[in-house]
Amino acid sequence: MPDKNLHVSFEQSKKQCVRHTLLSNEVSWSHYTNQYERLYYQNQQQHTLSMYLNGGYETHRTDVHSTNGAPGRFCLMPQDSESRWKIGVPQEFVHLYFTDIHLKHTALKVFDIDPRQVNLPERIFFENQPLEALFRHQINDSDWHDKHNTLASEQFTDTIIVSVLQSLNLKNTRKAITGGLSPNKAKQVTDFIHANFNRQIALLELANLVELSEYHFCRMFKLSFAQTLQQYLMSIRIEYAKQALKTSNYPLAHIALMCGFANQSHFGRNFKRYVGVTPSSYRRQI
Repeated sequence: MPDKNLHVSFEQSKKQCVRHTLLSNEVSWSHYTNQYERLYYQNQQQHTLSMYLNGGYETHRTDVHSTNGAPGRFCLMPQDSESRWKIGVPQEFVHLYFTDIHLKHTALKVFDIDPRQVNLPERIFFENQPLEALFRHQINDSDWHDKHNTLASEQFTDTIIVSVLQSLNLKNTRKAITGGLSPNKAKQVTDFIHANFNRQIALLELANLVELSEYHFCRMFKLSFAQTLQQYLMSIRIEYAKQALKTSNYPLAHIALMCGFANQSHFGRNFKRYVGVTPSSYRRQI
């Protein structure tokens, strides 16, 4: 195993960030250039999906046997995974960063899959032409500095993450997982939340619904949904707010109340934290 001390961390490397865009507190893009060094990579907060745009022909892993990079080749580096690299001639690449919560919420929302089944494998220098087309659209056809493009970037990014999930063949690998809420009780809870998201929901209500103590309900909920009850409830409210912004002319204060937020300020603050833009900016993009 190569000595980690011979490799500079990615954060301290000679890379240059060409541009960066934060779509939400869970998803972001970064466009980099780099050349001639050895580096150590680990991201403890997010998963990383990387694609080479130009160069990369002399770049390879030094801790495992690997081929070299090239334009259009991808690397998937799960959160907390460690890797060591030798960088050669100048290269240009882009990183898509996304949290494990976002990944698992997408799996639950799109595929109705138990989030606990979603575990990203490490993949190095693989090719995927449909995925490459999506990445190049995001790089070549999107102005990252124009906030009016946030909605389109968000939609393209969701498509990419769904594509990553599809590559895992999760529907063919279903298995019983112990712990958490039973499927019937989990459905009871989600149905109740969707029916009552527009008001304040007491923890005791949900715990009583599935005949658990509040403490055990919180633990079981997080095991089943890979996020806390508050995170899940907020994501539901944000999704309903997005629909209201797209399909109605209601004032923001009205949408805030109809989606369960305490007031317009509470709505705006959380919407920007989750989506990356204010509700009014989001509405203008539609």
